[in-house]
Amino acid sequence: MGSFSCKERKRSGSDFFTSGTPNEIAIDSLDPVNELNIELNINPDPNRGTWQNPDLIIRKMGPLADKIVADIGSGTGYFTMPIARLANRVIAIDIEQRYLDYIEDYKLELPVEEADRIETRLTVANEPNLHSDEVDVVLMVNVFYYLTNRPEYMKIVRDALRKEGMLVLVDFKPGELPVGPADNKVPTAEVAAILEKAGFENIVVDSTSLAYQYIVTAH
Repeated sequence: MGSFSCKERKRSGSDFFTSGTPNEIAIDSLDPVNELNIELNINPDPNRGTWQNPDLIIRKMGPLADKIVADIGSGTGYFTMPIARLANRVIAIDIEQRYLDYIEDYKLELPVEEADRIETRLTVANEPNLHSDEVDVVLMVNVFYYLTNRPEYMKIVRDALRKEGMLVLVDFKPGELPVGPADNKVPTAEVAAILEKAGFENIVVDSTSLAYQYIVTAH
């Protein structure tokens, strides 16, 4: 199985998604960053902020000030970094140590209070490496289509959520799209059925807010 990662790099500092205009996200032009992108085989999509609308996805998680968020498939921290500005703590989880090392290096550029809120955690395929009742929110962006044992995986995710905890799952709509994978895309009806089987309730599917993706929330 390939790496399930959100492999994007933002601009320097903490100005990630500015003024509710995700299309303004820029890629660093510093040579060391470009070299690292090449080393990690990262091909940032400069239009990702527009079609993925990260501001909207983060808002779907609700108020985060006192919450612990698990960012499963964090990659190099496309969502981890802005969440760290809002949440009590964010756990960046990925199966690639090099992406987590990238986040650890990036933390050195952040204000201390933001850096201290970020924990990186290595896992393996089909295991989120979360403990029971550990987190308040689980974010899974561009991850679900990679999983080979989705029902069991989502049972573990459900067990990791505390009472009133919330899942926000974002993935690509079936069909031919200009972005995303060519196959293995999972229809929303199948996603909802898997989540229900895993013990989730209040499953809500938003298929209209994003052009190429759906957003599923559940508790």
